[in-house]
Parts: sequence; C-alpha cells; structure tokens
Amino acid sequence: MLLFSDRSLLTMMHGLVLSGGAMMAMAAAVFALYAMAWPEGTPVPARQGRLFAGLSVTIAVLLWLSVLGGTYFVFPLYRATPPEGVASLAAYPRSLLLSNPNTSWLHAFAMEVKEHVPWVAAMLATAMAFVSTRYRTTLLANRSLRGMATTLTLIAFALVSVVALLGVFVNKIAPLE
Repeated sequence: MLLFSDRSLLTMMHGLVLSGGAMMAMAAAVFALYAMAWPEGTPVPARQGRLFAGLSVTIAVLLWLSVLGGTYFVFPLYRATPPEGVASLAAYPRSLLLSNPNTSWLHAFAMEVKEHVPWVAAMLATAMAFVSTRYRTTLLANRSLRGMATTLTLIAFALVSVVALLGVFVNKIAPLE
C-alpha cells in the first residue's frame, strides 16, 4: 500500500503548497503594508516598492495556480461518478458525501463555495498585484492606496481561509485517495 497516492499528492499540492503558500504570503503582505508604511509624500526607496510588488504578484500567481489546479485537476477527481455495482464509495468523494444525510451538506454548501469563491479571491489578489506594481513608488507612502491594498489583501485572505476550512472538512470525510 502506498503512503501517498497520486490523487492525494495532487490535493496536497493544491491545498497546502499553493493555497497555503498564498495565505502565508498574504499575511506577510498585510504585515509589510503596516511595517513598511512611509510618511505621506516621502519618497519610498525603489527596492522596497519593488519587493512589495513582487510579493503581491507572487500572491496572485499562487492563487491563480491554486484556483486553476483545483478547478481543472482536483475537482474532476472529486466528482467522478462511480460505476454501477461499486461496493465502496471511498474512491468517489462526491458520491460518498451524498450517500449520507449527515454529510450531504458538505457537497451542497461547501463544494459550491469552493467552486466559486476562490475565483473572487484570485481576482482581488490580481487587482492588488496590479495596484502594487503600477504604484510601487508611491503605494507605501500613500495612505489611501495602502489602505485599499490592505483591504483587498484582507478580503482575499478571509475568502481563502473560509475555502480552506471547508476543504479540510470535505477532505476529512471524503479524501481523494
């Protein structure tokens, strides 16, 4: 018996590496926006603006890779239909969740949220990456731009956190093995 299957490795790459990495980078970005704040109108060193822009682009790339990987690689494995006469639904997570009234809410609610909300988070992260790249020399010294970037990052972080928690619930009951 394998310790990890291809399917479980794919799920870990999607959830832990890409989404988890994006969440860690978002936490670092919020901290950086607070810690690297400059007085209004003061020129920001180019290096700091460039580093923050790189961090925000990294967040957007990680989220887009996670969203696209989840949509086109992980989700089809989740919703695979079992053939007639299968005794164990362990290899068919969607069918396993729907077979029990106590876990059917995970498909009805959690998977619907997981299908749609990550796209919004990735779009918000892309907006933040655009702003931080376009205004990299003034973002850290402009209070309103910094506040907008912080708000976008915190909303994206909250959305990804909810989706990650729902993913843990689904994976606990019906893992991709």
